[in-house]
Amino acid sequence: MLFKKEFDIDKEFFEEDIKRPKKRKLALKVFVTVLLVTFFILCYSAFTFNFNMRFGNFNFTKSDVNLKEAQNFFFEAVKNYDNGEYDKAIENLNKQLEIVDDPDAYNYLAKIYMEKGNNELAVENYKKAVEFKPDFFEPNFELGKYYFSINDYKTASKYLTTASNSQPDNIEPLSLTAETYKQTGKADEAVKIFERILEMEPNSAFANAKIGEIYFQRLQYREAIPYLEDSIQTSFEENVAIELAKCYFELNSLDAAKSIADEILAENKDNKQAQSLKRAAEYKMGLSKQQVKEKEPVQNAQKPAPLPLNSKLVADYIKEIEVSIKTNWTPPVGSNLKKASVKFTVNKDGELISNVLFSSSGMADFDKSALDAVEMSKPYPPLPDELNRDTLDIIFTFDFNIK
Repeated sequence: MLFKKEFDIDKEFFEEDIKRPKKRKLALKVFVTVLLVTFFILCYSAFTFNFNMRFGNFNFTKSDVNLKEAQNFFFEAVKNYDNGEYDKAIENLNKQLEIVDDPDAYNYLAKIYMEKGNNELAVENYKKAVEFKPDFFEPNFELGKYYFSINDYKTASKYLTTASNSQPDNIEPLSLTAETYKQTGKADEAVKIFERILEMEPNSAFANAKIGEIYFQRLQYREAIPYLEDSIQTSFEENVAIELAKCYFELNSLDAAKSIADEILAENKDNKQAQSLKRAAEYKMGLSKQQVKEKEPVQNAQKPAPLPLNSKLVADYIKEIEVSIKTNWTPPVGSNLKKASVKFTVNKDGELISNVLFSSSGMADFDKSALDAVEMSKPYPPLPDELNRDTLDIIFTFDFNIK
């Protein structure tokens, strides 16, 4: 009995071994089938998700037929746009938007309206594109450029910052972003961005010039010089060279100031600022060589009384310095209807003796910009000898429209 029982157990064991491969094959087939079904479901879900991202703004209630129709309208509109058929493109884009909202469609509409000269509709559609896709580079960049063009630097800064963040290696939006920061009083932030540009393009004349200009406007002449030097070595620009010459003049490096003025005049002999700067430097260099005793008045000598002002000489002199003052004046945002007057005094050597506000615009930033423009326009040309005067008082009116 014991042997028989053991035999029976062994028989069952061998019978199970025979069945076991069949069960494994069945399990493997079921597993592979489930895996394939799961894979196809995931692929379909991913496709549907991306399709709705592109054409449905997560609107899963739209039928596949309608979404396909919207897609066709979009592609047809792109063809129309590339062929210059703007009206047909607008028609197809509007048909698409009747089915589903799409930031790309709004962006194309905006580009078309901008090229047709309808800025109002262009801005409206760019804003809709940004509303549906906040980090969309192109509409943010275009809105930033538009507001920059109308001197609304605060609004431009918002869109340009988003654009430059979405494409941090794109120099064009970075440059405009930095310029809006400069215009809105964020000079330190502007310098940081221009420095980033120099990391990408070490020889960028534009970035070097802008950093130099910021330091020049702050009257930090020593800090401005290296950037201005690098800028004109890459690309010689008269305005940048004038700022560099003025930096040297203010630091009493008269030979350097005169040398740069000569370079400018070699390119453009009619540059009034370079002419004035050269005369002022030469005059000051001449005085520095004279002995102090030559400048002392002779005892009992009577100085001749000043002659009445020659109006033509004064008018010519003011016209000469007006160019420099206007060039150095940057009116702040929102000052379209403002006006301010500055009274300043120039001595016979062209040195600025005083600079005070004569009449206020009622806007502190505007008044400061006017005073800064007079300050940054130093040195002035020496007074004409025919005036026979030691000083000349000038009242200069700053009106937004004269810019």
